[in-house]
Amino acid sequence: MYFRYLYGIFVGIITILAVILFDAKGITAFALLALRPLIMRWKKMHFDERELSLFYKTNSITLGVIIFLIILMYFTIGQNAKDLFTPYWLTIFAASAVAIQGIVGLILLKLK
Repeated sequence: MYFRYLYGIFVGIITILAVILFDAKGITAFALLALRPLIMRWKKMHFDERELSLFYKTNSITLGVIIFLIILMYFTIGQNAKDLFTPYWLTIFAASAVAIQGIVGLILLKLK
């Protein structure tokens, strides 16, 4: 489980940096996320029921954090800062969601 969450943090941060630095060409860094199932199959990682329930709990908490951040961005940034948005905001947001999922997963693993 640690690998899954650390890999998510790694891919999220790398993708955010790549999109900021290289614009449209940086979006290809998101393809690293597709390697996770292949690596997990290659290392023969299988999870039991407790780890799967922790994974589902991580997903629900991550969704709550993302909704909170969307509402916070809507009320704080609003219409005043249109120049701050990059045309690749959706990719940056998706990469940050992957990184947030990794952070929440590691926190939950440390608490259990």
